[in-house]
Amino acid sequence: MGRKRRTKGKGKAKSILPLLVAVIFFCLGVLSAYLWDRFREGTEPIVPEPIPAEAPTPEGRAQKPLPIPVHPPKPEKSWKAAIAIIIDDIGYKKKDVERFSSLPYPLALSIIPYTPFDVFSARYAKKHGKSVMLHIPMEPNHTSEIIEKLEKKTFGMLLTRMPDSTIRAMLKKELSRVPFAVAANNHMGSRFTQNRHKMRIVLNFLREHSLFFVDSRTSPKSVACSVGKSVGVVVLKRNIFLDNSKSKDYIKRQLDILAQRALKRGYAIAIGHPHLATYQALMEKLPELEKRGVKVIPIERIYQKVVEGEYEACL
Repeated sequence: MGRKRRTKGKGKAKSILPLLVAVIFFCLGVLSAYLWDRFREGTEPIVPEPIPAEAPTPEGRAQKPLPIPVHPPKPEKSWKAAIAIIIDDIGYKKKDVERFSSLPYPLALSIIPYTPFDVFSARYAKKHGKSVMLHIPMEPNHTSEIIEKLEKKTFGMLLTRMPDSTIRAMLKKELSRVPFAVAANNHMGSRFTQNRHKMRIVLNFLREHSLFFVDSRTSPKSVACSVGKSVGVVVLKRNIFLDNSKSKDYIKRQLDILAQRALKRGYAIAIGHPHLATYQALMEKLPELEKRGVKVIPIERIYQKVVEGEYEACL
């Protein structure tokens, strides 16, 4: 009896064994397939998504030239006249260059060398698309006592009694304090700009450094224009001072006069100062002038048109 039971148990084990083997092989097959898929995923190269044509490559260069701006500037034929606006006396305060650089017009910011923020102002103005000018301190028509006080207050003032070599050396240092300058104009200078010999020294220096000059016309007897013609340097002339009064209404009326002169002569140049009222007047009035066809353009664009013969210098 015992031997028969063992035989029966062996028979049941023999019948289950093929099933177990089949299950094991099935599981091994599934596991093999899974591992093979994982292996393929790890070995197949990863293809990056294509970079749009306008996007920069890792080197920072565009894959092809960028398209023309969506809103290109209006052609000059649509202008009736042009104006350039210079803001003098930049460099004493950071907020001055920051404020006037925020205006959406190509103003020129004229920077006095050796002021606390001369280099900062030049770089900031350039970065924000404004023209940079060197505002050269020059001797005014005053008594020697007043000039001495002004000289202490305004470092680097050019004086008519200085030797020519000293004037050239001072100009070189002052220009180094105002990087990116495209032109220069005089700060004060009612006496200096009347001196033909000394103005020749200044204008020859500017010519050697590829700069032009804007006569601020602090004296009606200035010889800058005539000396410029004799030495071959383009000299432009200020037509309007915007802010002899710090009244916003006064400044807006001056801008109207500026526009009238530009419409008669083709262009006109204004000089203002970093007053809040001047900023507010420009912000409010310039859009109106441009609607009337009076376009604000960079000061160097007027210079270029003089060189090309389209505009006349010293209007």
